[in-house]
Amino acid sequence: MKPQRPAYASSRSRAKPLKPAQSHRKDLIRLNTSALRKKALQSHRKAEKALARLKDQLKRYHEQDIPGFRSWVHRTFGHLLTRQRELQHAFEEKRTFVYEIQEMADRYRLSELDAYRKVLWRRAHPDEAQEEDRLYEEAERQRQESRANAKQSGSRDLNDIFGDDAFEDDPDDEWGDIDDFFETLTRDKLKSRDSSPPDQKSVKELYRNIVRQLHPDRHGQMTDARKALWHEAQEAYRRHDLNALHSILSRCDSGEAALGDHSPVSLIHRLTRQLKATAQSTKNEMRNRRRDVAWDYETRIRNPRYVQDVKADLQGMVDNLQWSLDEIEGELARLSRLATRQARHPARTGRM
Repeated sequence: MKPQRPAYASSRSRAKPLKPAQSHRKDLIRLNTSALRKKALQSHRKAEKALARLKDQLKRYHEQDIPGFRSWVHRTFGHLLTRQRELQHAFEEKRTFVYEIQEMADRYRLSELDAYRKVLWRRAHPDEAQEEDRLYEEAERQRQESRANAKQSGSRDLNDIFGDDAFEDDPDDEWGDIDDFFETLTRDKLKSRDSSPPDQKSVKELYRNIVRQLHPDRHGQMTDARKALWHEAQEAYRRHDLNALHSILSRCDSGEAALGDHSPVSLIHRLTRQLKATAQSTKNEMRNRRRDVAWDYETRIRNPRYVQDVKADLQGMVDNLQWSLDEIEGELARLSRLATRQARHPARTGRM
């Protein structure tokens, strides 16, 4: 005979857990954000100081390093700079001559030698050359009018179908452009690839919005905090600092002229992120500038290897310019020999 289970055990196993009574009352708990705000303000001030240090270094580079480096180069390697200017002047003069030859060859469908001789004739007879240019421009105008009339009548030629330049050569610039001596050396003319210049239109628009926000007609008498923000906006506009203007406008929109114990934590975090983004962009620019030969030159000129490298760079630029000049002079000398050889045989003379 099986023993019977106690009755209380059976009832306990079948008992269901009681659900807590639901309450429809919702209480609001006010959080104390002073600790969070304090930490956020510390992070914001730290980001401000880091960005200020980076901008001071870039300011020193642009206002002290580059002018000082150029003065030092003039004092130390003046003979190379003089030679460079002489070669540059001679090269530009010869290159202009070559461009005139190419223009004459394209305009009148002449050979290279005939174009060379024609340029010499034009330089020796400037008045006749000016009249020739006038006649050429008049003929071009008539040709354009004739083509326009042909289009109106419905007829089309090959130039209409394929374009004006379809059957004309597009000669490359054989000699290229030579950058300014110092700007090439210091890379001051080159912009940073990692950062683009601020949009001037956006800077002006932001500045106008800030002016409207801080105007006394909108808020009454200017307080010390709004005055400080006003001067901050003027300085940011002078630097064309787009991120700083965004930060100032955010503080204007939130009604906070300056960050402090009354500022929302979310606003502090947003402004801190903007500062860090600006600092990262500034770091990228500094990474490029540090590779420039003018960066911190006062310290680097104490190293003889640095001085030797600068001299080698300058000498290399002079040598390249000399090579380019020799190339173009050799080509012009070849044309001169051909023209002289042709003049020894019976040939047409006078105006070509």
